[in-house]
Amino acid sequence: CSQLGYMFFAAGSGAYGAAMFHLFTHAFFKALLFLGAGSVIHAMHHEQDMRHYGALRKEIPFTFWAMVAGTLAITGVGIFGIGFAGYFSKDAILEAAFASGTVPGRISFAIGALAALLTSFYSWRLIFLTFFGTARWAGSEHIQHAVHHDHEHESETAHGHSTAATGTAGYHPHESPWTILLPLALLSLGALFAGLAFHEHFVGPEAGSGFWHGSVAFSEHLAHAMHEVPLWVTYTPLTVMLIGLAIAYRNYMVKTDAPAAFVAQFPGLHTFLMHKWYFDELYDAIFVRPAFAIGRFLWHRGDEQVIDRFGPHGAAVAVAAGNKLTARLQSGYVTSYAFVMLLGLIGATSWVLWWAS
Repeated sequence: CSQLGYMFFAAGSGAYGAAMFHLFTHAFFKALLFLGAGSVIHAMHHEQDMRHYGALRKEIPFTFWAMVAGTLAITGVGIFGIGFAGYFSKDAILEAAFASGTVPGRISFAIGALAALLTSFYSWRLIFLTFFGTARWAGSEHIQHAVHHDHEHESETAHGHSTAATGTAGYHPHESPWTILLPLALLSLGALFAGLAFHEHFVGPEAGSGFWHGSVAFSEHLAHAMHEVPLWVTYTPLTVMLIGLAIAYRNYMVKTDAPAAFVAQFPGLHTFLMHKWYFDELYDAIFVRPAFAIGRFLWHRGDEQVIDRFGPHGAAVAVAAGNKLTARLQSGYVTSYAFVMLLGLIGATSWVLWWAS
């Protein structure tokens, strides 16, 4: 979501080329990270909880290096004009937001820098929890199911010893097939080099006429202003990336008990974050429930009480009533038919006399 946010406030700052550039580069590293996550899940017998991973870098090395490449790209690692894909596009967006010279642009720059810090933290947290530390596979129900299936003929003693000694539950992760590794390799190349190769085409001074050919609005003034931002603006993305990396390294590599201590010290904040700032509940209250209420109202009052009553249902009731009346007339008794004929004759005679008068 944060990457989509970058694209939107780049467009809001007038840097449409930078927004498209980030869309282009993020297609590589975001797809790489998603496919890499699928490769890890495949290796861990469908387990998706990172708390049950750990020590996987030697078990699935190809996936590990592909995920590292994606992380280097999404966190924007780079300096002095050399870096990975996200370094070029994300830096261009932050510089454009600052160079716009407007209050919304400066606010976007600050929010973007904070988002870059959070992106760095959770991305490196993923790497450390998944591929480093000790194996925590024994706590996974998926792994236990796989081990029980593979060793169903082994003794309980041997199985228990393996789990207690290594924390792996006797499970052996396996690298994904080439049908997954080949796309990982190709996406890794894009995550590593797409930014460097296409930077000038998307956001360079000549990009407006040489690359876009008028298909995207391009401000040459903003493009030149981006190259004149203060030095601290240029190094802000790298700085916040290093801060996020340092926090993740401290909490998940050095002081591994720090997350649990944080939860114990700030349970309310932890609950708030675990519920994703209660956005799901907020959306439910603002959009979902009112939509259901409107739907129920239209269903009962509009569909059932109006459309059905005077439409298909009403027509069906009228036909049924007509059938009952007709059935009464068709009684099968001669006297009844004679009575009806008499009424008809009286009616016809009355009408003729009235018309003649």
